[in-house]
Amino acid sequence: MEKLVVIVLDTDSKALEGLETLRELDRIGEISLYEAKVVRRQPDGSLKVIDHVELPELKKVIGGTLLGTLVGVLGGPIGVVTGGSAGLLLVAISEIVTQGVTLEFVKDVESALIPGKTAILASISEDSTEPLDTAAERLGGVIFRRIRTYEKERQDDLDAAAHQAEIEQLSVERARAHADRLAKLDAKIDHLRAKVENAIERKRLSMRKREQERDAKVAALQAKAQHSKAEIGRRHLARISELQHDYSEEVARTSV
Repeated sequence: MEKLVVIVLDTDSKALEGLETLRELDRIGEISLYEAKVVRRQPDGSLKVIDHVELPELKKVIGGTLLGTLVGVLGGPIGVVTGGSAGLLLVAISEIVTQGVTLEFVKDVESALIPGKTAILASISEDSTEPLDTAAERLGGVIFRRIRTYEKERQDDLDAAAHQAEIEQLSVERARAHADRLAKLDAKIDHLRAKVENAIERKRLSMRKREQERDAKVAALQAKAQHSKAEIGRRHLARISELQHDYSEEVARTSV
């Protein structure tokens, strides 16, 4: 099962050591590492990325990856959504929530990632939590995990349903309206139909992005399996099956 992992540490040096540990655990097959970022909480509350690794294929994913979005959310004014950046922050929050990253998880990380602290944000698959937990404990870190899931009812689905319901209500109103009201009602209905189409298109693009992510990770795991010893290769191949199964379930849930 693919997971989002955050390890909060006291210093940059410990975080960079932890990042190297993740790479080593990936090399020996204990985990599969898809992407990782090391970020420092600045005195003003913002986040500074000080190191990152990612699959080359992930750079081609439209709109960036979950970790990039999470950095924006953690560096934003959670709980005080004001100002010109409020809209972008709300979009980012909506995006991480649809992938199973709850605001409770974000707030738990925020409570530990105070100014001066550094964190590793990583997207991984693991068969057991013990190897990574042991490494985090050795470095004196606090670790948070969240299984990546995909919500059945995305915001786009809710928007489309709400707009469609309003269209139906206006259509009933139009059937008994006076002639001088028809043009205004038709304009409202056309506007809402455009919103429905936009919501459907946003969902299509989002699922396409998830498909691209899956394909990039599958390709990377296949390459690792080909160049690994038998047991390590077997683990990578098993995680390919897991990724494909999880994506198929997402498609089934969101198509209902």
